[in-house]
Amino acid sequence: MFEPPEEVIDLSNPIDESIPVWPTLPSVTLEQSAWAARDGFTMEMVEMSTHTGTHIDSPLHFIPEGKTLDEFPIEKFMGEGVVLDLAPKEPEAAITVDELAAFEDDIEAGDVVMLHTGWDQYHGRTPEYLFEFPYLTGDAAEYLAGLEPKAVGTDGASVGGWVDEAPVHGPATTEDMPDESHLPLLENDIIPIEELRNLGTVLDGADTRRAYFLYLPLNYQDTSGASVRALAFL
Repeated sequence: MFEPPEEVIDLSNPIDESIPVWPTLPSVTLEQSAWAARDGFTMEMVEMSTHTGTHIDSPLHFIPEGKTLDEFPIEKFMGEGVVLDLAPKEPEAAITVDELAAFEDDIEAGDVVMLHTGWDQYHGRTPEYLFEFPYLTGDAAEYLAGLEPKAVGTDGASVGGWVDEAPVHGPATTEDMPDESHLPLLENDIIPIEELRNLGTVLDGADTRRAYFLYLPLNYQDTSGASVRALAFL
């Protein structure tokens, strides 16, 4: 008989018009297009990037001829894995090989590896969340890829750091470009999961904790990414 999990933790950020988006992308539009009192039914229209809120990347995101999400089997978007406690991280701080190597014995081939930096505490249109999130160095991404995980998740805005210019904030790093952080994963069909939350709740005070993770996209065709509803089952 099927036994339900003892606990389910939502790892997804809510989506509304006020959520933070990548600073070079347009804001979310979410509005009612019909009202039951007027039209007999209620409906909404949503316009946003496929890389909005808690989302995943496909290889096409950085590789011109890379795979799209629909080219992966559904099993790619779920699996057993582990949360690693890297918190606290300083603003604009890199996640290094040495930090990850301390957890090497906790990572199994095929795992979903979730990196808890505590950055979800800054979620919102804040300088910390938009520009100063921790990121993987190119070497750290290469190191993780060598451990053969199924996916790598972070509670920051991206696995790669902010390198662009905004009116109020310059680059957070000039050493590790976003492609250096993404390509070691994407070239090996390892799915980045970005803008997670509540990884600290999964850890519950531990340095590592195993769980079963689900991060299912809608069944989009030919896309470089998609928003997901990410969950941890304990």
